[in-house]
Amino acid sequence: MKRVRQAHLWIGLITSIFLLVEAVTGLLLAEPWLIGQQERGEHHALILPGGNSVPSSSSENMQGLPESRWMEEKGREAGGSFQSLAGIIRGLHEGRIGELDVRWAIEIAAIGIILLTLSGIYLSIRLLIAQKNSRKKRALRMVIEQE
Repeated sequence: MKRVRQAHLWIGLITSIFLLVEAVTGLLLAEPWLIGQQERGEHHALILPGGNSVPSSSSENMQGLPESRWMEEKGREAGGSFQSLAGIIRGLHEGRIGELDVRWAIEIAAIGIILLTLSGIYLSIRLLIAQKNSRKKRALRMVIEQE
């Protein structure tokens, strides 16, 4: 059981760093004003020789359509089943349930994940320090008892 707890501690500590990065970057993408952008989805285009431009993000396809619109068009061409599943997934990811805007709930969840992850990292580090100190005290007691 002790090894399982140690494995859980280390796996949690390592993966929490990735979770923290995902939550922070997701929040920054949802609220671009935090990083100095003016509106959601503002991207710069790559200018090619000859004056042609290519969108720099996956949010636009080569035709210049927003990806959600492009996905809708591709879904209609494919018969609709892909459109409904992809549309639901994309909507949830973008903070929409149907036509209802719930970005505020996604942002609150991201802030909660950030706070829980930071506090989990802090508590894990404190636990590791306490374990290290406990091992030192145990080793010192063993030396004293042998004398």
